[in-house]
Amino acid sequence: MVYPQLPVPAQRRGEPRQPRRKSFNRGLVVVVAVAGGAGGWFLRPMIAPDARIVAADRRAHEAEQAATAQKDRAGALEKTLDTTAKARRDAEAKLGVAEAAQAELAGKTASEANQRTAAAAVQAKLRAAVDRSAGAVTIEGAEVHLQIADRLLWKPNDDALTDRGRAVLGKVAGALKELPDRLVWVQGHTDDQPVVLPRAAPAPPAPPVKKGGKPAAVASPPAPVVRFPTSWELSSARALSVVRYFQDVAKLDPARLAALAFGQYAPISSSNKDKSANRRLEIVVLPRRPPAK
Repeated sequence: MVYPQLPVPAQRRGEPRQPRRKSFNRGLVVVVAVAGGAGGWFLRPMIAPDARIVAADRRAHEAEQAATAQKDRAGALEKTLDTTAKARRDAEAKLGVAEAAQAELAGKTASEANQRTAAAAVQAKLRAAVDRSAGAVTIEGAEVHLQIADRLLWKPNDDALTDRGRAVLGKVAGALKELPDRLVWVQGHTDDQPVVLPRAAPAPPAPPVKKGGKPAAVASPPAPVVRFPTSWELSSARALSVVRYFQDVAKLDPARLAALAFGQYAPISSSNKDKSANRRLEIVVLPRRPPAK
């Protein structure tokens, strides 16, 4: 640092001449310069930042930013992992449901296949026992249906089995004995024609009246006995007559048997020209049901 030179007062006349201070001023200037340089060196860190500190601050800031970014990426990754895990759990749950449904379907398919095989075996036995002209044998699911026309078993409006009917049912019973694990439901069916009621007996002629006498009282004929007023009673009696034959004559286990009456309300033909097909006996052979839990 250089300071301005101070003014020197003028020398008066008669005063002794003062020595010049040029060399002193130069020394002072040097001292001040050295002191200023030393002070500047010591004060430099306070006035101008150190490059190493600036670099350290910059690296610290960059490290903080990197840590924040790494934390954000870790959070996003964790969220993605949670979403992926949930999607995996959902997919595994759906897969489990699908596998269970597939197993159930496979079991059901196998069961239905076994039922069809067993039903076909029952159908073959009944067809071998009954002439095709006497009855038709069909399969409906696990059930086998044998249809026999009523004229082969009974007289019109009657429930007593004819000799031919007994012969037909005897062959059927022989086949059913070979199927002890099957139930036998006997169904009676009629057409929609009214049941023919028996006519009342004509009244006897009145005896002649003698002259002057009173006419004799005439007894009224007894009213006819009506056994089957509707198709319900007729179809029920016919089904029971077959069940009794299977139990009493053919000696089938009565626990396997059942009698059902359908009357005219389960026809197989809607044609008015062929209502005879509806007048039938239907024997249904079906698997035993498992006991209720």
